[in-house]
Amino acid sequence: MSSSTPIPPAAGPYSKESTQSAPIEAKQLKGPSPIPNLKPARKSLTTKAPSIPTPNKNERKVHYGIDCADLVHFTHWEPGGEHVKQLVIKNVVMKTQKIKYKLPKTRFFSMEFPETVTLSAGMSWTIPITFRPVAKESYNDVIEFTTSFGKFYLPIKATLPEHVLEYPKSIDFALCPLKETARRVFMLKNSGELASSFEWEVSKPFTITPRSGTLPPGQATNITIDFKPENASVFTANAICNFGDKTQWERSRVTQPLTIYGIGKYSHLSIEGNLKEFNFGDIFVGRSSEKKFVLVNHSSVPATFKIKDAERNTDPYFEFSVTSGTVPPHKSLEVSITYNPVAAGMESTEYYDITSRSGNTIRITCTGSGVGPCVKLNTNLVNFNDVPAHSTCMRPIYIQNTTPVPAFYQFLTEPNSIFRIDKPWGTIQPNSSVALTIKFSPTEPINYHRCVYCLVEHQDGMYIDFIGTCYNEKRRPATFHPKMLENYRRRVENGLWSFGPEHLEEMLKNGAVQCVDGILSFTQPEKYNLTNPVLDYPYNDGLIASEYFYENVGLNQAVTLLDTYIDFGSCSKYRVIDHQVIRIANNTKGKMSCVWHMPGESTGDSPVFSVSPSVADIPPKSSVEFRVMFRPQTDNSFYGQQLECFVYFKSMRNFRLVNDDTFTPPWCLTPTVAGNTFPPGEDTFIPKIEFGTSRLDFPACHVDKSVYQTVRIINTGDTPVKFAFVDTQFQYSPVITGGGVVTKQVYSQGIGGGTPLALQGGAPFSVKPRIGMLHKNESQLVVFRFSPSEQKTYEQALKCYFNSSLSNTYDLHIRGVGFFPQLTFENQNMLYFKPTCVGTLARRNFTARNTSRIKIKYEWKIPAQYANFVSIEPTNGVLEPNKSTTLTCVFCPNTEKNWLLKIPCYYSLAPEENETLCEVRSKRTTLTVVGTGTQAAITAEPNVLDFDAILVNTIVEKEIVIFNPSDCDVFYDLEVYRLDLPGMDSVALDGTKDDQILETRVPNSIRESEFEVIESADVFPARSNQVLKIRACVREQYSHEYRIYYKMKTQSKAALARASIHSLSIVPREQRFHLCDIRALGVYPIVQVTDVRSEGLGKNLLWKFFNLNTFNEMLRSVEIGTTNISAIQELEEEFEFPTDGVSGGEFKEPPSLDFNFGAAPVNAQPAVIHMSLMNPGVVPVEWIYYFPNDLEVEVENWADPGDYTEEQLHTNLILDNNLFTIYPKTGILNPGESAHIIMSYNHKFPGFHKLPVIFKLKNGSTRAGKEIVLYFVGNCIPLEQKCLFFPSSRHVFEPVSIGCLTPPVQHFRLANSGLLHLSYNIDLSPLKKLKSKEKDFDIFKCSKTSGSLAPGAVEYIRWIFRPLEVKEYSVDIPVTTDDGQTTIITFVGEGKEEPIDGSKTSPKFDDHIPQVQILPMDKQIAVISKEHINLGNIPIGNQLRELLVIRNISETDDLSFNWVFPVEMWGTSPSVKVIPASGELGPGESVVCKVIFTPTEESTLFNFDIECQIFNETEKAAFEKFKEDVRVAQREGRLMIDSRVSTAHSKQLLGSAGKSKHTLRGSKYNPLPDILGTTKPDASSVPDLLGLESGAVSHKPLDCGIDFSNIPPEPTFYPLYVTIHANIQPPDQFRSLFTGYDQFFRAPPSKYDQVESSHQAFNDNQQRNLCKDLLSNMLDDIIQDVEVQSLMLPENMDPLPYFAQISSRSRNGIFPVASGTAQSHTTRTQTSRSK
Repeated sequence: MSSSTPIPPAAGPYSKESTQSAPIEAKQLKGPSPIPNLKPARKSLTTKAPSIPTPNKNERKVHYGIDCADLVHFTHWEPGGEHVKQLVIKNVVMKTQKIKYKLPKTRFFSMEFPETVTLSAGMSWTIPITFRPVAKESYNDVIEFTTSFGKFYLPIKATLPEHVLEYPKSIDFALCPLKETARRVFMLKNSGELASSFEWEVSKPFTITPRSGTLPPGQATNITIDFKPENASVFTANAICNFGDKTQWERSRVTQPLTIYGIGKYSHLSIEGNLKEFNFGDIFVGRSSEKKFVLVNHSSVPATFKIKDAERNTDPYFEFSVTSGTVPPHKSLEVSITYNPVAAGMESTEYYDITSRSGNTIRITCTGSGVGPCVKLNTNLVNFNDVPAHSTCMRPIYIQNTTPVPAFYQFLTEPNSIFRIDKPWGTIQPNSSVALTIKFSPTEPINYHRCVYCLVEHQDGMYIDFIGTCYNEKRRPATFHPKMLENYRRRVENGLWSFGPEHLEEMLKNGAVQCVDGILSFTQPEKYNLTNPVLDYPYNDGLIASEYFYENVGLNQAVTLLDTYIDFGSCSKYRVIDHQVIRIANNTKGKMSCVWHMPGESTGDSPVFSVSPSVADIPPKSSVEFRVMFRPQTDNSFYGQQLECFVYFKSMRNFRLVNDDTFTPPWCLTPTVAGNTFPPGEDTFIPKIEFGTSRLDFPACHVDKSVYQTVRIINTGDTPVKFAFVDTQFQYSPVITGGGVVTKQVYSQGIGGGTPLALQGGAPFSVKPRIGMLHKNESQLVVFRFSPSEQKTYEQALKCYFNSSLSNTYDLHIRGVGFFPQLTFENQNMLYFKPTCVGTLARRNFTARNTSRIKIKYEWKIPAQYANFVSIEPTNGVLEPNKSTTLTCVFCPNTEKNWLLKIPCYYSLAPEENETLCEVRSKRTTLTVVGTGTQAAITAEPNVLDFDAILVNTIVEKEIVIFNPSDCDVFYDLEVYRLDLPGMDSVALDGTKDDQILETRVPNSIRESEFEVIESADVFPARSNQVLKIRACVREQYSHEYRIYYKMKTQSKAALARASIHSLSIVPREQRFHLCDIRALGVYPIVQVTDVRSEGLGKNLLWKFFNLNTFNEMLRSVEIGTTNISAIQELEEEFEFPTDGVSGGEFKEPPSLDFNFGAAPVNAQPAVIHMSLMNPGVVPVEWIYYFPNDLEVEVENWADPGDYTEEQLHTNLILDNNLFTIYPKTGILNPGESAHIIMSYNHKFPGFHKLPVIFKLKNGSTRAGKEIVLYFVGNCIPLEQKCLFFPSSRHVFEPVSIGCLTPPVQHFRLANSGLLHLSYNIDLSPLKKLKSKEKDFDIFKCSKTSGSLAPGAVEYIRWIFRPLEVKEYSVDIPVTTDDGQTTIITFVGEGKEEPIDGSKTSPKFDDHIPQVQILPMDKQIAVISKEHINLGNIPIGNQLRELLVIRNISETDDLSFNWVFPVEMWGTSPSVKVIPASGELGPGESVVCKVIFTPTEESTLFNFDIECQIFNETEKAAFEKFKEDVRVAQREGRLMIDSRVSTAHSKQLLGSAGKSKHTLRGSKYNPLPDILGTTKPDASSVPDLLGLESGAVSHKPLDCGIDFSNIPPEPTFYPLYVTIHANIQPPDQFRSLFTGYDQFFRAPPSKYDQVESSHQAFNDNQQRNLCKDLLSNMLDDIIQDVEVQSLMLPENMDPLPYFAQISSRSRNGIFPVASGTAQSHTTRTQTSRSK
């Protein structure tokens, strides 16, 4: 809880000194709080002198239970006076308090002597405080109060009068939308004692009101700050308030700032769901439809919006529930749109903008159509056939409403007419129908026909034809058939309306008229002027209304009723009423008759109106007047009726005079007569009329066309009502009568309708009927027509008078808009294209808008000179009112220049189906197309992309950058071509001429070819670059070269897919351009075993046991010409374990071989094999070993795996006990890298163990790589079982030529791997069978058939293979041991072709065994420079030498070496010597050893190891010292010896066979120790190490002074092996097969082979001299020969041998190198040879 700090004195002598000299102590509050549930006061921060707080009023109440003023303030004082204020102290807690105060420190404030006062709860204490000032300055002091709850200060001050205004230090507007005003109001208070005038200064965008004013002391006023940001920025301003005395402004002015903060921010509105168009569809007139959208404010500021019309002259048919408002930040507002169509056929499309002052504008489109009900008649013709006179015939019809809204209909006929309808008007409910009954009651025997119109509210009218024939006994007219009516109407259309039947028959006879299917027409219509003027151009939805409107009007009317409406006016039944005249004109050339029918005649009612004469004839081309009489029956009534007059050709009275082809139906004329019996000048009945609307809006209409609307007038009263529409603006219109006389028919004299178009001077608005009568509870439909004459808005107020009273009127406001078609294009009819490449297509979309409210059609007519350069799609179309469409312009320049094309577009009113168009001219508008044609090219960097070496079936991607430096976009296609040289398999095209290279196009797909160019897009923007990814996946191991070309296209693929077919005839460009070349070298993944090591065995044997030559050959093998289908299908899939090997689409068993770990007794040390796997290729290789359990799929718990087979159980035993292990099992080798793989075989369980392991090389990124099945084979021998070890059951001899006379001796290795001595027997009987098959010839010959082997011993059996034919020989030889075990060994040999005569090869051959050691071993301290010596083919009797270097690799230990030659295992062995045979080396020292090899005297294939034993002399010395220390301790008595048998040590030596006489140390095949190293010997093995008796052990090993915990290991030698491989052949055979025989060195014979000097070669001196002379002569002749002398020239001498250069003495005639030149060496050599 916060508390106020003490108020220090402001000035005077009491400021610092008094405060420091008299520190105020504050005690910690104890006891309960003065107010319940409140915490005690906060402790002071200092412990030595806690400060006394100065709380405010509320804090004093809470912490101290005291209520008093915040401070004692003296004002309005003068120096020298005495001023007193009363301080009231009140106890506001429920506990009695003792209160005491201290006097103020200064002498200016005085109080009564302080005493302790006890205040009960709620009691007060008044303390007077006196102030005596001495100077006119401010005074400050405090009063210290002590209460039951602590101490506090109460400030006292006395101030001078000053100007002080209080207001907030800052005002923060936070976020405010742009261009909107945010307002903040704060209070400005005058807390001083003087009246202050103030003035504000502030910068924009902030404003302050009021900016100035005056505040009396203690008064306050509200200040308003407005913030209206104009841009999105952070605003900070200081409003400066200057206040003071206005009379002394400069002297008294005080300046005080007010900091104002504000941030201007844009608001952003959007419609949820991004709705921009609201289509209401078809809405029935009289109904409304509502759609809603949600306006979302995404910004952090309020968004004030306004919905307004986007264009002028917007129709008010769409209403918004909200037209303006504010959306709070991150809130939304729902707005509804209501569509209220007012007329059927009205199509509304309006645009509205939702604008916000500080943000965006959203334009929405509202569309809708007004439709009326759909009312149909089940028939449009009712045929009563022949009916007798004065009888009644009835027919039913149905009128149906198929819409969900009610429909009002009205048949325009009298209830008592000839054709009576029982329900002439009414309302049809939604989706229902009404049955009507038609009664026909004729009186005169004539043909009857009347077309009755049926008007429907908000729908175009209908009509129905009633026909019938009346006959009596005296006269029978021809029967009236419906076909006759249709034929007559077609006859009128053909211009034959003015001819009577008799004239038509005559014209038929003379051929002027022809009859086709009953329809008459002129034979030569071109001779007659058959053009009929069109009276009206209605839309399709007003055709019937137009016919009704122009009934009995026009030049092609056979009969014309000249007086359509007769009004008798006000009459009286008591007076004679003058008659009125009705005229009927006959416009034809035939004689006609008229028959009048008065309403009610057929029902027997007395008619009010009558016509005289009722029957009359009308001559051709003349008219007849008829008198109409009015006989009212009651007073004060309105009368009105529709009379019927049937007019027919007189020749139609009898059927005998009628021809069916010339039959002419009668006409029915229906004048309207009216009158009333009200006295003149008196008021009539008050009408009760309801109009369907007060405002009549017509749909938009093309100028000089017509639209129609129906309005319903309802008489809700019980008296008849007469109505009349009067418009004084249009008083008359011209009408052409039948006689051709032009008269003027005043509107007040006509019923309405029949007015000409506005273009002909008629009124734009007209009505029919203009005058009518409404009986009680009757409704009347009135048809209004709108026909504009110009493009503008027409508005008119039409008055309807009721009962001829000026006081009973109704104003109907009529509005219509006339339009001409108007088509505009965006951007002021300009369309700009960016630079376009010559020959390519550029597309641009532009908007065409119909700005009129009528539907228009448009058509583009491109000039012929532009037809190949530009096209617009679509070429024609229809645009709905006030809507727009998107058109596409295609521009294709053919030359490099600037283009300016003007394309005309013609548009006009869109015709409706089967519509008769008025003569409207098409308008033209022009679209200006501006473009530029230019050239383009593409370049690539680099232009040669080299993938280097890539792994076969591996996807490799690289990138090239292509550039388009031109100013236009480029559409291009890439083509890939393979480069080949005829007759060559691989490609090496460097330096080859282009005309010698064969290019073959290949698909640009990595699945179908080897390269693929991944195009990001086929559109290349101008002045840009793109990155092309080129993917390579070669499938064969050779060099590949491809070339990429590009072709210019006319357009992009995307544009071609979405665009319609254009009309431009573009010839594709076939020219291709070079882009870049691609090179890649395909290589297969390859690894090779480069070294294999195991302690106790040489590399030569391990290479054979593990078949590493075969393994390496399998890894190197490449299947040329095959395609890995599965690899192609899996190129882009992730690597998984291969389950099959697929090549050529068929299953192929992977190759297999054995890895033989040898044989060893149970519990022997594991056989550990170290193998070096190297990647000699140029690409990274991933390899992996799969054990069988790596291939297993995890089986669900519910699945039944079935019973295990013996093979599965055997495999599980090996896997579960880790008998075979590999580490690591997988890896990736980069080129040149090697992996050190450790394999082991543990001798835990006796028996033969075989485990299939798959070695996999990932062939690129596919699953189906190279697989080899490796069978890990090992034999764990029981201790009491004999074992003759064979590395394999198949032994292959080296191939031998079929013509070889002395085939080499080859060896077969036998080894005893058990702990027991064994004997063996080789059964050679199969050789005898083979001999008998081969013509008694020994193909195979074995030198030994039986023998015995000690434990660990090895023996080589000599075999000779001599083939007869070039084929493979094989024989199965059983080998049986003395314990009865028999093993079948298959010996295989291949006979090869004898070399062609004269063809010789090098004697060297490669056995693929590495010569140097690569893998380091843990305990190895010395290495030999060469472990494998391949001497190749050598002749018998020669001697070869090799140099070896032994190097001590230890940095601390000394070693000694000793060469061992196991001659006993070689049989008849050649001579092998190593000089020096033994020696010692210090740390890091080395020695050179010379190996001398002298072959045997017979042909032999020599391949054996010599052993170099390495001893660690440092460890040996440490061990000897330890033995000596033990012996000394024994002699001195410090080590006591007991005879106690130690079984542990014997078990360590013998394993589980404690009784065996054989130890593992005697075995030559010594298994390797564990990978983790050997364990240190314990105390029980000490006697054995010292050579003591078995079981001796110390009682007190710790008291003898010897550390038995760190016993040095027993020193043993570490064997290193060197293999010597040679094929020893006889000299003659060697000379015939190989070259370089003379290069071999022949050792001189030893002294034991030379002839002794005492032996006499000759018997006497004569023989000796004779031989000497002969030899001397022969040598002289030879030396004198020129050819022999040329052979002795220096250039023909062999180079000086290397060993002669390092020799220290002369040997074999070669002198050591001293300081002479090469010539001296050569001379000495020649001299030596000459000697």
